[in-house]
Amino acid sequence: MTFDLIIIFLVSIVLLVAIYIAIQFRGKFPKRTLEHVTPFLRPAESQEIEALMDPGQETAFRLRMSPNEFAGWQRKRIHLMREYLLRMSHNALVLIEWGNMEALKGGERDSAQCREKQLLAQELVQAATEFRLYSMLALAKLKLWLILPSSVSFLLPSPSLPSLRNVFGIDALRTYQRLKTAASGLSLAYNNHFHDELVELL
Repeated sequence: MTFDLIIIFLVSIVLLVAIYIAIQFRGKFPKRTLEHVTPFLRPAESQEIEALMDPGQETAFRLRMSPNEFAGWQRKRIHLMREYLLRMSHNALVLIEWGNMEALKGGERDSAQCREKQLLAQELVQAATEFRLYSMLALAKLKLWLILPSSVSFLLPSPSLPSLRNVFGIDALRTYQRLKTAASGLSLAYNNHFHDELVELL
């Protein structure tokens, strides 16, 4: 009986994951090209993320405030961090879709310029995929911190945002900088106006 319940539970999980993937695939932007990138990007505020992950700033406030005051202050920062990461994760997905289209186009043509664009697109997809993985893991952790009951906060110290700088071996700031560099390189292959607009949003 217990074994049957476990099997039913596992099959249900697999079905839910399959349905989620199917919905995501159906909702995907059709053939994202150059002109369909910047209108869909969200201002990322990567400098703000860097400030939120600054251990010196957090330690200074932790020492200056009472545990109760710090917990309230930190909770607001967790919400802010989550908002910025949602934007950056969305941007990574847009860049993955664009990079995939550019890589496919480059593979269809045989000129040196097309091959160069294909390599730049592949680098962008790799960097954006790595950051997307990081953001999903970090967002899950942030959500867990936010849903923990307030009674737990009396037993444990407030979560530390600098601890999110590195999740499962992925360095958030380094990976996002790699994404920006790759997107900048690919956009420069087109025109400066597009490049400037894209870099400003990222």
